[in-house]
Amino acid sequence: MLEKELEGKIVVVDQVKDWKEAIRKVAEPLLKRGEIENSYVDAIFNKIEKMGNYIIIEPKIAMPHARPEDGVNKTCISLLKINEGVLFDGEDEKVYLIFMLAASDNSSHIDILKDLMNIIDDEDQIEKLILAKSIEETKKLLK
Repeated sequence: MLEKELEGKIVVVDQVKDWKEAIRKVAEPLLKRGEIENSYVDAIFNKIEKMGNYIIIEPKIAMPHARPEDGVNKTCISLLKINEGVLFDGEDEKVYLIFMLAASDNSSHIDILKDLMNIIDDEDQIEKLILAKSIEETKKLLK
């Protein structure tokens, strides 16, 4: 299911200038499809300023998200794979995988979240995803 949800929403880059650029890049596929509004991205930036790096859910993995009322038109997810990783302010370890999750209500994202947690709980799978260099290679690992 996750592979289907991520169809056309995986971005692979060698590097980004900083974590803010990473958030903007992971949001691009969702903004282009009208699945989220710019206000959703702004809400994520505001929450990071207030709460710190709450989006780093595991070493090397971040999941930026905000509230449905912050600008979600459709429950969706995207993935940014940064080959060289990016440091967030105050962190010692780089983040390589950024999954942007947007839920249109309090329950519609649960299946996506379950699939994502199955991947995140598998350290070997995460290392393979980090080493993947292309969208196609990344997609194959998400099957």
